[in-house]
Amino acid sequence: MPFKGSITTSQLLKEKSVPDKKLNKKNLTNLQDIESALYDLELKEDSERETRRVCNCMARKHPLFEIAPNCLNCGKIICTKEGLQPCSFCGNDLIPASDKDAIIQLLHKEKKELLNREQRTEAPSQSKPKKKIVVKMNPGEKFWEAQDRAFKLAEKEMKTRDQVKEVEPDIVAEVETNTESDKDLETAKARLETLLNFQETGAERTRIIDNASDFEMPTQSIWLSPEERALNLKRKQRLAREDKKEKDRQRKGEKQVEMVIKNGKVVMVEKYATVKEELSSDELQLMDEIKISKKMQDKSDLVWDYDQDKIKWGKPVYFSNSNVQSEPNTEFKQKTKPRVQFESNKDTTELIATML
Repeated sequence: MPFKGSITTSQLLKEKSVPDKKLNKKNLTNLQDIESALYDLELKEDSERETRRVCNCMARKHPLFEIAPNCLNCGKIICTKEGLQPCSFCGNDLIPASDKDAIIQLLHKEKKELLNREQRTEAPSQSKPKKKIVVKMNPGEKFWEAQDRAFKLAEKEMKTRDQVKEVEPDIVAEVETNTESDKDLETAKARLETLLNFQETGAERTRIIDNASDFEMPTQSIWLSPEERALNLKRKQRLAREDKKEKDRQRKGEKQVEMVIKNGKVVMVEKYATVKEELSSDELQLMDEIKISKKMQDKSDLVWDYDQDKIKWGKPVYFSNSNVQSEPNTEFKQKTKPRVQFESNKDTTELIATML
């Protein structure tokens, strides 16, 4: 016999599926919605713990309980009739205590934000005085023309107010998101921007601009001797004086004119005589010294130097091999005959006598 309060699977299959009513989702934008959600989480659960409701419809008769659609322990599907209470099958809480506390904290936070927004919107509306549009009539202007100007000004002000009202909520939302953003994220973004800036401007910062090394003065060359530097300096001073004299002559308007008479005609020809200074005695002396020093250097290059010549050539190295040299010596000794020939039959005493 089946239990009175229970339903068999065959009965559930035979039953016609009742169309589920769409659950009205609560958008927590009003204080009343937030307070009702807090009441459900904090107070309603404690009051309903004594009387537990049991329903085995598996969300077929009643809509699904969207806050906790099924039990995390046994997996039973929860409908809106059972609601936020311990599971009727296993007895465990549908929402853990830690998650419940986090939800309550978030709801309290949203409640504070909504209260702050209402205070911000109410305060300026009370403090702002009503503006009056004052239009002065110009001399000789008609009344309706001034009236048209006043209407146009009023329309402009209305448009600006509407634009400000549309922009204000976006600005408030942006400010709130910026204040709530993570500080570490901001520092990381700033560091990234600096690194990218350094990467873009790296070539400009590391480029060396050395204008002094681009050109070289004739008197500051490293490879010149002191006499050559002095000569170049004297030459430079002389050319500067010639330049100055030429400029002074052109300013005064002095010109040299040549008059030629040919075939009864007079031809005037202008000639510019370049001003050139003669070489001074110091320059001539320096030039002679440089020539003498060059000649001495050329002669010194022709002199044979034992130390430098020794460095150019290497000492000879002799290689000796005892085994190789011994064989040809023995052959040579064997081939050569002695100058004094002795007979093999004679005695040694006879040989000594003959030698005496």
